[in-house]
Amino acid sequence: MRSSRYSRRTEIAYIDWIRRKKSHRALIHWSSEQERLGLPEVSRGIDPAWLSGTSSKLDEGWSLSYEFNSPPLTQGNPSIARVQFLVDEAPHKQLAAGVSLWLFERATQQYANVEILD
Repeated sequence: MRSSRYSRRTEIAYIDWIRRKKSHRALIHWSSEQERLGLPEVSRGIDPAWLSGTSSKLDEGWSLSYEFNSPPLTQGNPSIARVQFLVDEAPHKQLAAGVSLWLFERATQQYANVEILD
């Protein structure tokens, strides 16, 4: 029982930590394969992402946190989210209006396009 309380406290602390970091409004354009399989039902997640100018998706990937007011399944494609890199060493200053990233889609092993709006 104690471990479940600890897990819940850890999760709450983690969510608070993420919310204190600078997030950006973004539009996520899911792949046609993801749309075919069904858009995600989750309201938040963390997946690898690459700046669109990166030559290889094997290099310079960063963990991108994303959070939706309502899940993509409800919103449709594209979906509006708040996004941010998780680690301090990530290129935070490059997340600016007009920048695009590739977000790994777990279900399809393909990439969604993330367009930073602000």
